[in-house]
Amino acid sequence: MNNFVRSTFLFYLVSFILVSLLNYLEVISQTFFLSALYAGAINISNTFLAAILYNRSYKSNHTIFMIFNFGGLGIRLFFLLISFILVIKFLNIDKYGFIFIFFIFYFVSLIIEVIFYSTSSEKNK
Repeated sequence: MNNFVRSTFLFYLVSFILVSLLNYLEVISQTFFLSALYAGAINISNTFLAAILYNRSYKSNHTIFMIFNFGGLGIRLFFLLISFILVIKFLNIDKYGFIFIFFIFYFVSLIIEVIFYSTSSEKNK
């Protein structure tokens, strides 16, 4: 669990520092910077929610494990969809930048989750 949290935190920290540096150097606009921050915040909450749900179901029976992880996946995707629509609709941001950064963060977070799940299951065998 600690490696997962550490690697996820490190990825987002480096990403936010890079985006902040690009904003400071005026390579990207302020609206793109805000778009990246919102996309990162939504995805980091999704990733840590996945870790919490996995940690709670870690040593439970298989029914509880399936409910927490697959049910949690459905709830997390619903949360992402609602958040995505609300941010696009109501905030004054670079919409294309938000979509682009959102999907980059989402897929990298998904890869980190899969690596975490596979290494966790190998340790438990």
